[in-house]
Amino acid sequence: MSKPTRPRQHRVYQPGKRHMELMPSVSRSSGLEKGGDALRDYKVQEEYRAFIQGKVDAYWEEFPYGKPSVNEKQRDEVRGNILILFRKLREGILSTKRSDSFALEVYEVSLHLSVVFNSPAQTTSIISHLVPDLYQRAPELPQTVSWAALISAFHFLVAAYPSQSRCSEHLALLPSSFLPKDAPPHKWLSDVMRALRSRNFARFESLTKDDKIKATFPIDESNILPENMHSGLRPMKDKTRHSPGCLPLVALLTLVDSLRQRVRETTWSVIRSAYRELHCRTLDVSGQPLVPSPTGDWLHRTLGLRSTITKVLNDDPEGTEEEVDSAVSKWLEEKCSRGEVRVKEGSEGCWIICKVRPA
Repeated sequence: MSKPTRPRQHRVYQPGKRHMELMPSVSRSSGLEKGGDALRDYKVQEEYRAFIQGKVDAYWEEFPYGKPSVNEKQRDEVRGNILILFRKLREGILSTKRSDSFALEVYEVSLHLSVVFNSPAQTTSIISHLVPDLYQRAPELPQTVSWAALISAFHFLVAAYPSQSRCSEHLALLPSSFLPKDAPPHKWLSDVMRALRSRNFARFESLTKDDKIKATFPIDESNILPENMHSGLRPMKDKTRHSPGCLPLVALLTLVDSLRQRVRETTWSVIRSAYRELHCRTLDVSGQPLVPSPTGDWLHRTLGLRSTITKVLNDDPEGTEEEVDSAVSKWLEEKCSRGEVRVKEGSEGCWIICKVRPA
C-alpha cells in the first residue's frame, strides 16, 4: 500500500526570496487566499524581515543618504514600496499578538524609516501600536524605548505645530520609565517646547543646533540596538556603506529639521512685521566689491537656514561667508517670487520688505 503523499506546500512558505514578493497581506486576504495566513507564522515573519532588509540595503545603494537624488519620483516609489512591505509584516505580527524583541525591532525600524521617508500618516499609525502598547506587553523593556518615546512625542510636536496639546497628551500617557523626566532627552524636549511657547526663537535655534544635539544625544551605537537584530544600523564612521548610520538619531534629526522649517516661517513673519529693509551686503573699506554684512549672518542664524542633519551627521564646519550669503540670497529670492520682499532699486544686496496689507 503506497504512503499518502503530503499536500504540496504553498510557495510563499517555501524558502527563497523570489517567493516573498508574492506574500499576501493578512488583512486583505483574511486567510481566504492560499498562503493568506503565511505571515502569521513566526518563521515566515523572520524570513520576510530579512527579505525587506535586502530591499532597504538596495535602496541605500541606489539612493545614498545625504546625496541629492536625480530621480525623486523613482526614489519616492521605492520608499513607498518599502513602507508597504513593513506594514504588511506589522499586520502579521499584530494578528499573532507577538511582542518579543523581534516584534519590537520591526516596529521601531518601521517608525524610523517612516520618519526618514517622510510618511507622517504611517508614523502616526505605527506609534498607535508601538508606544506605549507594544512596549508594555514586551517581556522586558529595551533600552531603545527612550528613542521611540522621544521620536513619537516630537512627531506630534511637528505635526500639530504651533499647538503642543497633542504632544503633551502623548507624553502624559507614557510611563515614567519610557522617558524619565530627569534624563537629558526629556529635559531637552521640555526646553524646546518652552522656547516655542514663549516665542523665543533665538533660544529654539540654539537648542536645535548641532552642538546641543551632539551633547544631548552622544552617539554610542552599543546603547542603541542589539547587534543581532535586523536594525539596518551602520556605524557612523563606516563610509563604505550608503545607509544613514544611526537610524534613530537620523529620524530625530529629520523631525528637528521639519520643525525648524515650520518655525522659520513663524520667525519670518515676525521679521516682516518688525523691519522695513534688510541690508545683506555692504561695501568693504575700499568701496569695492560688495561683501556679506552682519545682517546676512544674523538672518542666516535667526532663520536656521543651516541643516541640522548635515551638521550632526557629517560634522561639517560652519559655512563660509559665501555659503551663508548664498543661503540667505536663495531664501530672499524665494520670498521675492511670492511678493514678500523686493530688491531695492540701485542698491544691490538690499531688500525692501513688503508689508502684509490688512484685509
